[in-house]
Amino acid sequence: MNQEVIDIEQSRLGEIAELAADLFSATVEQVVAATSFADQLDVDSLLAIELLVQLEKQYGIRISEAHGARLTDLRSTYAVVAEIAGW
Repeated sequence: MNQEVIDIEQSRLGEIAELAADLFSATVEQVVAATSFADQLDVDSLLAIELLVQLEKQYGIRISEAHGARLTDLRSTYAVVAEIAGW
Protein backbone atom coordinates (compact mmCIF):
# COMPACT_ATOMS: atom_id res chain seq x y z
CA MET A 1 0.00 0.00 0.00
CA ASN A 2 1.50 3.35 -0.94
CA GLN A 3 1.78 6.26 1.46
CA GLU A 4 -0.98 8.29 -0.19
CA VAL A 5 -3.49 5.45 0.30
CA ILE A 6 -2.40 5.04 3.92
CA ASP A 7 -2.78 8.79 4.52
CA ILE A 8 -6.30 8.80 3.02
CA GLU A 9 -7.31 5.79 5.13
CA GLN A 10 -5.96 7.43 8.29
CA SER A 11 -7.79 10.65 7.43
CA ARG A 12 -11.08 8.82 6.95
CA LEU A 13 -10.58 6.81 10.13
CA GLY A 14 -10.00 10.11 11.94
CA GLU A 15 -13.18 11.61 10.48
CA ILE A 16 -15.23 8.61 11.58
CA ALA A 17 -13.61 8.62 15.03
CA GLU A 18 -14.43 12.32 15.49
CA LEU A 19 -18.01 11.81 14.36
CA ALA A 20 -18.44 8.86 16.74
CA ALA A 21 -16.77 10.72 19.62
CA ASP A 22 -19.18 13.63 19.23
CA LEU A 23 -22.21 11.32 19.14
CA PHE A 24 -21.04 9.14 22.03
CA SER A 25 -19.85 12.01 24.27
CA ALA A 26 -16.43 10.38 24.31
CA THR A 27 -12.94 11.38 23.30
CA VAL A 28 -11.45 10.37 19.99
CA GLU A 29 -8.90 8.35 21.95
CA GLN A 30 -11.68 6.40 23.68
CA VAL A 31 -13.36 5.68 20.35
CA VAL A 32 -10.06 4.50 18.83
CA ALA A 33 -9.26 2.29 21.83
CA ALA A 34 -12.73 0.74 22.16
CA THR A 35 -13.06 -2.83 20.98
CA SER A 36 -16.82 -2.57 21.52
CA PHE A 37 -18.75 0.69 21.35
CA ALA A 38 -21.60 -0.89 23.33
CA ASP A 39 -19.52 -2.44 26.10
CA GLN A 40 -16.86 0.19 26.55
CA LEU A 41 -18.62 3.43 25.61
CA ASP A 42 -22.19 2.52 26.67
CA VAL A 43 -23.52 3.01 23.14
CA ASP A 44 -27.14 1.91 23.00
CA SER A 45 -29.19 1.05 19.92
CA LEU A 46 -30.40 4.64 19.46
CA LEU A 47 -26.84 5.97 19.38
CA ALA A 48 -25.85 3.18 17.00
CA ILE A 49 -28.68 4.19 14.65
CA GLU A 50 -27.63 7.84 14.92
CA LEU A 51 -24.07 6.84 13.97
CA LEU A 52 -25.42 4.97 10.95
CA VAL A 53 -27.50 8.00 9.87
CA GLN A 54 -24.58 10.40 10.31
CA LEU A 55 -22.26 8.13 8.31
CA GLU A 56 -24.84 7.94 5.52
CA LYS A 57 -25.09 11.74 5.42
CA GLN A 58 -21.34 12.31 5.67
CA TYR A 59 -20.39 9.91 2.89
CA GLY A 60 -23.52 9.85 0.71
CA ILE A 61 -24.09 6.12 1.18
CA ARG A 62 -26.89 3.80 2.31
CA ILE A 63 -26.05 1.36 5.08
CA SER A 64 -28.34 -1.68 5.29
CA GLU A 65 -29.53 -3.09 8.59
CA ALA A 66 -27.19 -6.06 8.13
CA HIS A 67 -24.22 -3.76 7.60
CA GLY A 68 -25.39 -1.54 10.47
CA ALA A 69 -25.06 -4.47 12.86
CA ARG A 70 -21.33 -4.49 12.07
CA LEU A 71 -20.77 -0.93 13.39
CA THR A 72 -19.32 -2.28 16.64
CA ASP A 73 -15.94 -0.53 16.81
CA LEU A 74 -13.93 1.96 14.78
CA ARG A 75 -12.19 -0.53 12.48
CA SER A 76 -15.40 -2.44 11.75
CA THR A 77 -17.25 0.81 11.14
CA TYR A 78 -14.54 1.98 8.75
CA ALA A 79 -14.64 -1.38 6.94
CA VAL A 80 -18.40 -1.12 6.42
CA VAL A 81 -18.21 2.45 5.12
CA ALA A 82 -15.22 1.63 2.89
CA GLU A 83 -16.98 -1.42 1.44
CA ILE A 84 -20.18 0.47 0.64
CA ALA A 85 -18.41 3.61 -0.60
CA GLY A 86 -16.03 1.57 -2.74
CA TRP A 87 -12.82 2.91 -1.19
